[in-house]
Amino acid sequence: MHRRSWARRVIFIACLLGASAAFAQEDVDMTFSPEDLSGGDEGGEGEGDTLSFDVIDTEEVAKEAERSRREEIDLIRVIQRRPFLRRNRVEVAPFLGTNVNDALTSAFVAGGTLNYHLTEVMAIGVNGGYSLGTETDLFDRVIEDYELFPQVSKVKWYGTLNFQYAFIYGKFALFNTWIIPWDTYALLGAGFTQTELDGHLTITAGIGQRYFMNRWFTLNIELRDNIYNENYPARSEIVNNLLFTAGVSFFIPPDFEYRTLK
Repeated sequence: MHRRSWARRVIFIACLLGASAAFAQEDVDMTFSPEDLSGGDEGGEGEGDTLSFDVIDTEEVAKEAERSRREEIDLIRVIQRRPFLRRNRVEVAPFLGTNVNDALTSAFVAGGTLNYHLTEVMAIGVNGGYSLGTETDLFDRVIEDYELFPQVSKVKWYGTLNFQYAFIYGKFALFNTWIIPWDTYALLGAGFTQTELDGHLTITAGIGQRYFMNRWFTLNIELRDNIYNENYPARSEIVNNLLFTAGVSFFIPPDFEYRTLK
């Protein structure tokens, strides 16, 4: 038994030595030459085994991503709701004012406007006012200095039927705290003016602004020109009675509801 175990050990050691010798005889080179990396000689058969490396410009990739992000943002459209709706609402607007283009007479005007808003930008309505006028100091000086009595004809009252169109809409920040929407409108109409001398058919035109304070209340200013032909004792003359007024508006009903398309 002892001789057999030694024989086995000798055989095992001999096998190990034979394997080591065979492995050592093989010339194994684990390094790569430039030709190996390039796939062999130029035009050689190794072109199919070429090793290639992609160089990525990270800065260009970042720019392209930024361009894509901006293009996506450009596709987004945010439509804000109007803070104030007027369609199918009635506007009651009292005002006070004065004439601004007559140097010989000064008038205090009190009146009001009643509008029905057909759409968000168009309305029809009536406007009227009573006027209390007095002669100015210039009127008295003309009489004293030139011994002339100027021809004047103060307005007693007027009334017109108007069409109104709001052509500009915007908003501004008051003291960087309150956002106040506003609009600018133009008006055109016709009516009647009663003066101290006679009654006259009248054409009216003007421009105004509203400042929306809440859902039913606005502050208004307006410049209106009432144009008529006055028959003075000496001759007839076209009169431009230019009025500047300031007032408020109350909208009925006092609230409104947005309707969203489904």
